[in-house]
Amino acid sequence: MFAQINHIAIISSRYPVLAKFYEAVFGLKPPAKNRPLSAVTIGDGYAGLNLIPRRDGYVEGIDHFGMVVDEIAPVRERMLRQFPKSNLVRRPSARPFAAFSGHDPDGNIFDLAQREADTRKEIYAEISTQGWAQDRYMNRFAIRTPNAEQVAEFYAKVFDLSLAGSGDAEGWHLSDGRVTLSILPWAPGKFAGMPVKRPGPDHIGFRVENLSAFRTRVAEVAAANPFLASVPMGGSQESDVRKALFCSSASGAWQMSDPDGNWIDISCGEAAPERRKP
Repeated sequence: MFAQINHIAIISSRYPVLAKFYEAVFGLKPPAKNRPLSAVTIGDGYAGLNLIPRRDGYVEGIDHFGMVVDEIAPVRERMLRQFPKSNLVRRPSARPFAAFSGHDPDGNIFDLAQREADTRKEIYAEISTQGWAQDRYMNRFAIRTPNAEQVAEFYAKVFDLSLAGSGDAEGWHLSDGRVTLSILPWAPGKFAGMPVKRPGPDHIGFRVENLSAFRTRVAEVAAANPFLASVPMGGSQESDVRKALFCSSASGAWQMSDPDGNWIDISCGEAAPERRKP
């Protein structure tokens, strides 16, 4: 596979609390070397979850994802030739985990690093090379965006991600073989009965080994420490509409949120989605 989705980033004013939640509920682990002054990074042995403190001008919530590729040069060439509304910019040298940040034709942000280069001497590479395996792991990053079909085509053609359909689920779904990038349509009419949610990252997903055991674990963690309790979904007219929107676009067996209210789609033993073209 030319490209691998190697991390997901969330911005939070309570990022240490979120780190404890994802450690306790999903079993994610920190690498040997972390960055305690700037963020908390934990992972599943394949991909990292970067929990970033909210700073001035930042918006809390699911923020971006990152990829590592065999070579950056072909990515830049494909973007310039086929998708001139997209771009790559070099990141500051103090950010060792990705050499570049870029955006797709709708402005959705991603980080970019190259395998077996200086840009891979970083925290996500360490998580990957440590090579542990666990039953609960990140398997989805979903974006809701106005020009969903064009954006799906961008990730398929620029990064060689495989396009796949997920039954009757809306949107386009691209895979690196383990993590799925879901591109969902955005339009104001989709938010009838609730405030319009801006385009951008929508939810993340995890695969778990057993749904019943996982739900028991979520309840145990919340009972032991209320700061690590999931934000309830539904219960009022507008929150019921929000929950219905999320559940209708998710493909897993159960939907929940983390202590900050970020949406998480939980799947269990899911089959490989059927391939399709946008």
